Amino acid sequence: MSQGRHARRAAAPAAPPSAPRPASPGPGRLTFLGAVRGELCKALSLRSTYVLASVDAVLLVVGAALMAWVSAFSASLDPATGGRIANPPDMPDAMLWSSVGSFVVTCLTVTGIFGVMAFTAECSGGLLSSSLTAVPRRATFLGAKATVTAAIAFLASLLGLLAAWPVCRMLYAGVAAASGAESRLPWVTLLGGAAVLALGALMGLGLGAVCRSTAGGVFALLGLVMIVPSALSVVSIAGDRFAWLQSVAACLPDRAAGTFLTGGLQIVAHGAAGTEGTPGVEVDVTVGASGADAASGAAAASGGHAGSPLVTWATQPMDSGVIDGVFVPSWWQAGLIVLAWAVALYAVGLLVLRRADVR
Repeated sequence: MSQGRHARRAAAPAAPPSAPRPASPGPGRLTFLGAVRGELCKALSLRSTYVLASVDAVLLVVGAALMAWVSAFSASLDPATGGRIANPPDMPDAMLWSSVGSFVVTCLTVTGIFGVMAFTAECSGGLLSSSLTAVPRRATFLGAKATVTAAIAFLASLLGLLAAWPVCRMLYAGVAAASGAESRLPWVTLLGGAAVLALGALMGLGLGAVCRSTAGGVFALLGLVMIVPSALSVVSIAGDRFAWLQSVAACLPDRAAGTFLTGGLQIVAHGAAGTEGTPGVEVDVTVGASGADAASGAAAASGGHAGSPLVTWATQPMDSGVIDGVFVPSWWQAGLIVLAWAVALYAVGLLVLRRADVR
């Protein structure tokens, strides 16, 4: 009877092989994308995200408008008489873009605080352990948070700079057409300025991961972008022995960001004797005709207002390299310095997060 059972089993058809299952995407990719979606939901649920993004965009517009108004008003005044010039000279295109990006360095503090709070919000509410339970890989967790934080800071800054552009253009009476190296200034100011502020958010995120408290992270950020540069500037004027501190100050995030936004150009005003330039603008004093000839020539250049200075504006490349023993980075080197600061602080924050105990 047992032989009959064995015979029936042998005669039964073999089960068809199961169809192969479709290969699923790698777990790392799914984890990272899921972490990005989760971080985006958390960021959009925080009131601080909307407040700081709005402050960033509004400051960029208001600061740019203020700088453009001051520059246009100063250029329309006659230093000799204090009166208004009938037809102020056209401003160079570089002056327009300098005004558009004038508050980018100031807003480094705003986006830096946004980066700090993006991490410390997890610690203050006790959500960090829950987040790391959902995303066990800490590098993936911090990478997803960095992606969302930098993207929000970039978009808010880009919107602010795009809004500041037409505002500044309306405040200037006339802007000369861009030529030569000035053609890169729109890209450097709009995209480069937004990228600098996004890197500032990454610096704040790294400091937040190191300090794990909002107060500590914000104080460390303010020390990096405000206190340390001011202290180095004060000490460096003590004598030539401390001149090397100016090289250190030129490589700090705020100074490097300002150098990068110039695009390697400086604005030069060539005016009649006795004119004074605005801060950051060099004035080349040229002595023209004297007496009635000088007055009539200046009046013709200024649209008929006698005694107005004959002013022409131009741009020229900025000096870079080692000047009088002080290192002055070029504009693209300054951009790399800002990037290096962001990468270094992010790496330190990741190292601390991977080695720290989370409760």
